Amino acid sequence: MPFHKFKNIQFILNSDLARFFYFGSLYVSIESRLNFEKVISTISSRFVGKINLDSVIDSSFQEMGNFSNADRVSLFLFNGENENIRNTHEWCAKGINSQKNILQNVSVSTISWWKKQVERISFINLRDVSELPNGSQVIKKFMELQNIKSFLAFPIYVNVKLKGFICFIKVIEKTQWKGKDFALLRIYAQILGDTIERLSAEKALQESQELLRATFEATADGIIAIDNNNNVTHLNERFIYLWRVPDEIIDNKDFDLLLNHILSQLKDPQKFLSKLKALDKTLKDAYDMIFFSDGRIFEQFSCPLIQEGQKTGRVWSFKDVTEHQHAELELRKSEQKFREAYERAEFFKDIFTHDMNNIFHNIMSSSELISIFKENSAGQDKIDELFQTIDNQIKRGVKLITNVRKLSKLEETEISLEKVDLYEVLEEATHFAQKSAHGKQLDLQVNKLDDKLYVKANEFLLDVFENVLHNAIKYNENTVVQIQIEITIKNREEKEYVKLEFKDNGIGIIDEYKNVIFQKGHHNDNYKRGMGIGLSLVKKIIESYSGNIWVENRIEKDYTNGSNFIIEIPEML
Repeated sequence: MPFHKFKNIQFILNSDLARFFYFGSLYVSIESRLNFEKVISTISSRFVGKINLDSVIDSSFQEMGNFSNADRVSLFLFNGENENIRNTHEWCAKGINSQKNILQNVSVSTISWWKKQVERISFINLRDVSELPNGSQVIKKFMELQNIKSFLAFPIYVNVKLKGFICFIKVIEKTQWKGKDFALLRIYAQILGDTIERLSAEKALQESQELLRATFEATADGIIAIDNNNNVTHLNERFIYLWRVPDEIIDNKDFDLLLNHILSQLKDPQKFLSKLKALDKTLKDAYDMIFFSDGRIFEQFSCPLIQEGQKTGRVWSFKDVTEHQHAELELRKSEQKFREAYERAEFFKDIFTHDMNNIFHNIMSSSELISIFKENSAGQDKIDELFQTIDNQIKRGVKLITNVRKLSKLEETEISLEKVDLYEVLEEATHFAQKSAHGKQLDLQVNKLDDKLYVKANEFLLDVFENVLHNAIKYNENTVVQIQIEITIKNREEKEYVKLEFKDNGIGIIDEYKNVIFQKGHHNDNYKRGMGIGLSLVKKIIESYSGNIWVENRIEKDYTNGSNFIIEIPEML
């Protein structure tokens, strides 16, 4: 922040602090006023001079949160096109869950009420979110999903343009925000906006000094400078040696002759020429590797020459890294091979853990039912069937163990795929689904295409179907659980895919979480069903088949009427 702005803030604080408390004539004790001035002074001082903006924001959020007794302090900034807004920084009080990772790329239409409110009275003050007026249902739902009870926000302006919002949030209980909260948030919004503007100006100033930096950066190894008219203004002896430039080209200083000489030595001259032309239209630095026909490798760095804000040319430096690069390429190949093998092992380890839990659950359920049927003569005919279920699960576990043993050979490069009878696997999955729907009536219908249908997959396809069906049953509050499986053939990119749609009448999934549910490490709640290891494994399995999986609403634009999990797997004739 410029010194005169910092000085103005101090003058305001020391001369007439009460004018910031414009929401009522609240009595502020001397101690409270001194604490307020201390917080503002401490925070303001951090924004002076050369700073790490992220670090300064994080440290000031903690002090602001403690001072205002907020549960969360959040910063929301618009993207470059102002189409989305995201939570860039957040502080949470002890025991308060973070929302930062979830609140990314939120559509501006979701917070349109915010913008209108700011345009009208320059701030947002919600003592009770549940009392939001008619016409604000979208933002009300958005806040309630985050369990927000009370909300206070001020806009951040940069170069007179709305950049974002700084917010105090209460999630544990409702609160009436005090005058000191308004003053603190308003001052901080102004400081932050001024700082962002200052840092942008400093960046522009730094770019105007690129001539000095470019010269310094390019002093090592071979150097050449070229102006906007393609005239060679400078090249050193090292450049001449590296590129084996003949004397007649050096004396001529004709860039076209030099360029032809350079291109004649390269493995892919057209690629080099394309990048060269692209750099004429940019002010960016450039780094690249150049590969020669004779096996040499150069490291290339380039900076634009800037004078009085205008590009006047470009400086290039070259370094021979042939031996080093060959060694590094071999190392990368080994590292990549090991990483792929390790990731496969982790993938199958997760599947093994997940599958064994299902196996043990099925065995335990069958065992419990056998105990019940033993005491009931009417159930004797079902005991053999239950023993058969236990036997099948044990065989399934043995097969899993065999697969895991195969993974001990890390040099394996691919997951084995084969021709799989889709209907056979689907029938086995629906059979287990019928048994696992304890206490619920299951109405499960499968619309088949042909008598036989094959896909390119493996034994883990059963995991996929069981998991999707299990979620449809588990996250369903209806007495009758309805699941309709529709199967079609789709042609995409000249390949045939079997498309399976699992439509249920469950609780549904809100749009903000339709992608999140497939990420590993999340947990279930009222709005995110089936998250965690299960669906993350399902996604990995389907992707290993070169297939796709996503989720939609069963009824368009209404997630409350159930979900439609869609799976596409390459067909195998």
